[in-house]
Amino acid sequence: MVEFIMEMGVHVTSYFFTSRKRLEQNIRTLKKEPWFAELEDDFRYNHMIWNNRKVMRYLALNNTVDKLIKDDNEKARFKKLLVYEHVKFITGP
Repeated sequence: MVEFIMEMGVHVTSYFFTSRKRLEQNIRTLKKEPWFAELEDDFRYNHMIWNNRKVMRYLALNNTVDKLIKDDNEKARFKKLLVYEHVKFITGP
């Protein structure tokens, strides 16, 4: 029972608190891709990449880098998420 509670605590913590080190490593890898470097260089999306909880959580996932490099549909979904979160940010509640 104690192990289960500890395991759930780890999952909840990892859901709400993104590993900054993993995020930085994944972004460093993705910046080698021209399409991502262009997004990251754009100040609007740079802010979302480094400060938006949903975007950061997505980019910190273990398999995200491979998906974004290999799968055009995943790239499109990521760009859509980025634009959606940016629009939500600038229009407010």
